[in-house]
Amino acid sequence: MKKLLVVVCVVCSLCVASAQFADFHNYPITVTPNESPDSTRGHFWGYMFGSYYTKLHADSAGSGNTQYSGIPKGANTFSLQRLYLGYDYFFNKNFSVHAVMAHEESSDDAYSIHATVDQYGNRILYLKYANMEWNDIFKGSTLSLGIITTPSFAITEEPFWGYRSIDRTIMDMKGITGSNDMGVNLGGRIWSTKDDNGMEKACVGYNFMIGNGTGAVPDNYALLQSYTVWKKYYGDIYLKMLNDKLILDLYGDGRTLQWQNLQGYDDHAYVITERIFLGYKAKDFNIGAEYFEQVNKNMVYVPSVAVAPTSTMLVGGDTLQDDIQTGFSIMGAVVLMRDVKTGDPKLSAYARYDMYNPQTGFSPNAVYYQITVNSHNYSMNNPYTESYFVAGLDFQPIKQIHLMPNIWYDGITNRTNDLTPVEKFDYDLVARVTFYYQFFKN
Repeated sequence: MKKLLVVVCVVCSLCVASAQFADFHNYPITVTPNESPDSTRGHFWGYMFGSYYTKLHADSAGSGNTQYSGIPKGANTFSLQRLYLGYDYFFNKNFSVHAVMAHEESSDDAYSIHATVDQYGNRILYLKYANMEWNDIFKGSTLSLGIITTPSFAITEEPFWGYRSIDRTIMDMKGITGSNDMGVNLGGRIWSTKDDNGMEKACVGYNFMIGNGTGAVPDNYALLQSYTVWKKYYGDIYLKMLNDKLILDLYGDGRTLQWQNLQGYDDHAYVITERIFLGYKAKDFNIGAEYFEQVNKNMVYVPSVAVAPTSTMLVGGDTLQDDIQTGFSIMGAVVLMRDVKTGDPKLSAYARYDMYNPQTGFSPNAVYYQITVNSHNYSMNNPYTESYFVAGLDFQPIKQIHLMPNIWYDGITNRTNDLTPVEKFDYDLVARVTFYYQFFKN
């Protein structure tokens, strides 16, 4: 951990990048100056983003695990990637309820599990969030219950990266953990200090959550094969310093998949995720870096003798190994120009670079086979590593509208033996103009 902290600090100090962002909220802050903090009120809000893109180069094997993997060279289209429609009702300063309906396009999004159209081809909405919040359940803490935002990306994706409309952060992009789940979360401040004007200078905060681990999808007994008696546990501790400009965030989650008798073996199958994030934000720039590691315990099946590739039955001499995947990301943005009247950002630049390894213990000489855990088949055999890069500009004619030309790149390396140079390394390259519109005035 000490070595990791040193690496992250050095990278952050050497890189130049970054754009505007704000502290994370589950809902927009739209209270007018005429409203009392405890007045009863409700409001609708929303946002949408999409893009026009053209595929400049395509990985010949279609082996990537990103938004544009598998799309042929020369393909181009206008896409609507996300639409959120939300409603919030505040009973008073302590109690509020929130609901969000979402449409998230997956026609160019191979890793999405959500259906995006009905039987007639019309776009559909699904329930993304629906929850109650009890503010100050005890001093400095909030209890959330329902389909809620998990602590997974609450610090990194919106407040620091600030460009979800351009892409997910690395853990979200690779499906390492989910952004929403049905459960209960307790979050708040353990300690904080403020200046003479009441502005926070530093704090230690936390989020602890228990959820189903299935996102917005119901996890009801006898309804889904993925049902399990074990829940998913999330934990997040963060430290803000230097007038809340510097933040260190430590996150982890875990879930048991199968406790024992794994196809005749008394092996415990579970998933543990750990992440560290370090970032600095100022008025006109931000920069952040994060590293994650996910351990899939006893999820790699290495047979002692040759068997059918789809075999899931372990025999004497077979072994189970851990699958460990890792990722490292550097992100940021900078405000290049502000509106002379309002002071709002007018032109910004942003960039991000990721490195991803889905199987650190992969050996090109090993033979891996499918394994069944909790009635699901898993094949932990991934020879591909990825290097991702995106950069662009952000033009805002008004604060709520963004027009963002950008270049999107994903390089894929195949670690299998006896490959041609093109099979060994290829890449996807996309040119886009992304648009992002907010349906509220902030």
